[in-house]
Amino acid sequence: MPTNKILDKDMLQIKDMLEKMINETKIQYAETFEILNFGDESKAMMIVEHDKIINNMLNEFTSTALWKIAKQQLVAKDLRMAVGGILLAREIEIIANYAKKLCIFFNKYKPSKAHATSIMTMFQLVVDMLDAFSDFFINYNSDQVIKVMEIEKKINEEFSEAYKHLISVLKKAKTKEETSEISAAILQLKNLERAGDHLLTVQEIVSFMRIGKFEETNDLFESMLLFTNSTIS
Repeated sequence: MPTNKILDKDMLQIKDMLEKMINETKIQYAETFEILNFGDESKAMMIVEHDKIINNMLNEFTSTALWKIAKQQLVAKDLRMAVGGILLAREIEIIANYAKKLCIFFNKYKPSKAHATSIMTMFQLVVDMLDAFSDFFINYNSDQVIKVMEIEKKINEEFSEAYKHLISVLKKAKTKEETSEISAAILQLKNLERAGDHLLTVQEIVSFMRIGKFEETNDLFESMLLFTNSTIS
């Protein structure tokens, strides 16, 4: 029996499938970014189709991970990888779905630049957060917590400002079309805020996969700040 069983063929397959799913999600966000910038309606519909690929990857991964659990008596670390991977895959699929919804929104409403700017800013923050996890199998350690929490803080701040602005604009709307577009824009902002929340959950799942327990990201963040401050002083 190999010393480090996580490196055996089955565990490598699970890791590879998760990495591919995360990469496909990054591709979906990158393509969505292009659509938001250039307004290519044909590409917007391609994102809707691409999202089906990620949905299929989720189902395939879940079936594979459950089969690995059933056919082998996995040691604790490998079992955490399989179980945590299922939880992680579901979170990634949800995050990918928000990009699809955003494309549908832009395709339907073709929002004004003023409304699109706030959405783009939050979108980029979510992309930054997603990038933090793109290589987490190589470096999945607690050091990412500070980076993730800093981005999450920016997302919340941007959402708060953009939400207040759009609500004030909504109150001045004169037509049903304006009201519909602004309301839909607010929903997209909320979806991007949720994407940030899901990425915090991803961090907590990664911690579970590493150490065998769930830690609230906020608590872990505060502990790391205290340690950093005490080290500096």
